[in-house]
Amino acid sequence: MNTQEEKKVLTQKDLNKAMFRWYMSAEMPLNFENMQGIAFCGSISHILKKLYTKKEDLSEALKRHLLLYNCNVTAGGLILGTTIAMEEQRAKDPSKMPDMAITGLKTGLMGPVAALGDSFDWGIIGTLMKIAAATLAAAGNPLALVVLLLFVGYCIGELILTTNMTYKKGRESIKTIMGSGLMQDVISGANVLAMFMMGAMTASMVTLKTVLKISTVVVQDKLDSIFPNVFPLIVLFLIYWLIRKKKVGTGKIVIGIIAVSILLSFVGIF
Repeated sequence: MNTQEEKKVLTQKDLNKAMFRWYMSAEMPLNFENMQGIAFCGSISHILKKLYTKKEDLSEALKRHLLLYNCNVTAGGLILGTTIAMEEQRAKDPSKMPDMAITGLKTGLMGPVAALGDSFDWGIIGTLMKIAAATLAAAGNPLALVVLLLFVGYCIGELILTTNMTYKKGRESIKTIMGSGLMQDVISGANVLAMFMMGAMTASMVTLKTVLKISTVVVQDKLDSIFPNVFPLIVLFLIYWLIRKKKVGTGKIVIGIIAVSILLSFVGIF
């Protein structure tokens, strides 16, 4: 019995393997039936084989992790680490950890955790990093690639941190993280910073100038003396209005911008 229990003890190597598999495969077998279920099950399959020596128990474990699952890849470490800890507990004493508790935790938390990861990692940190990279790339600076790689490193670091933390502390840690007022303050501050960056990017990278002249007066020079970069600002708010209020797709907007630009250039306005 002692030998069997020792075999069921998970190591850091097992945890690292699960994180690597999840990060590399999360978006690969994506489908409408179970979304990331195959990827999640595959990422912890070696752990389940180690924990459940009986074929029937292993089969049940694999089936419950093949169910529908969809979450942010890096913030999903919160659920990955907790799930592994719960499976380890169930393997030791099934009476204290029912299988429905594991399935329920994944189903109940994948939405909130995905919202946290998508809004903070991709919506804020990712946007800031991409703006910085785009600005450097537009200036011909090769550090643009470094900035993008730094974002990848940030995502991997977050996955490692969240998975290890929740595995070691169990289910209670995820409640603390999701209910933390500090996390909300960080998100709010990052949103403000993102707005500043978006404004700076619009002013520096979106260019639109008229070539109109009234007699000897250059219209663009007069506008610049009164309201610099007024046309890029108008375009920004117009696109925002189309997306937010009229629900126009970005693909249609891009095609529309190209068509209008060619037309206005042809008639000699811009």
